[in-house]
Amino acid sequence: VGDEVLAVEKLSVPGQFAGISLQLCAGEILGLAGLVGAGRSELAQAVFGLAPQVSGEIRVAGVPAVIRSPRAAMRLGIGLVPEDRKLQGLVLEMSAAENMTLTLLDRLTRNGFIDRAAATRLVTDFFARLGIRPDRPLAPSATYSGGNQQKVVLAKWLARDCRVLIIDEPTRGIDVGAKAEFYQLIVELAMQGKGILLISSELPELLGLCDRILVLRGGQSRGEMTRAEATQEKLMQRMAGVEEKTA
Repeated sequence: VGDEVLAVEKLSVPGQFAGISLQLCAGEILGLAGLVGAGRSELAQAVFGLAPQVSGEIRVAGVPAVIRSPRAAMRLGIGLVPEDRKLQGLVLEMSAAENMTLTLLDRLTRNGFIDRAAATRLVTDFFARLGIRPDRPLAPSATYSGGNQQKVVLAKWLARDCRVLIIDEPTRGIDVGAKAEFYQLIVELAMQGKGILLISSELPELLGLCDRILVLRGGQSRGEMTRAEATQEKLMQRMAGVEEKTA
């Protein structure tokens, strides 16, 4: 684990969550646990500049940042793999190659034209690195399986070399074999020094991947547990508020 890459202090969005604080370091996987409506995805969207009314402080690499749009988040090196890849992560009618380069148009454009050779090299490299199948970059994204679609969404942020990756429900709707591949990718990214904020409804996923887990309930933070402290039972109790009711 390295230096701090992302921190939020008392972040709030009216009607969604309030007073959330967290710190994420390079090489670390921080999990967000909570029941539906706890504010997990909303927090991710706020950090990525998708919330209209945000209060509190966001720091990127120790420097205070104002993030009012995804473009601002991208400039700061933050990427978001959203909960719904088909609705928010991909343009399904576009090819896998086109989707993969959407975040890089500013870097691939020369005098108003896309550098096709550079784009082809980049896409070919990520298809090989991530094992995307079938190996047909020009095929519509809608024709790929759920696991390979998720790899395409991830690739567009890796291509931009984001230092912070927010991954929301990484394995929803993909088969067991693809899940194992994706888990390995997440661990490798952390080992390369990326800071990963991982949101998942699957507690075994959080327990198996995360260094720390922050629990949200009712739009508020309900404490944090390390990998050594956390169990499925403890997480469920805190997510549901059972501890407080029985205290």
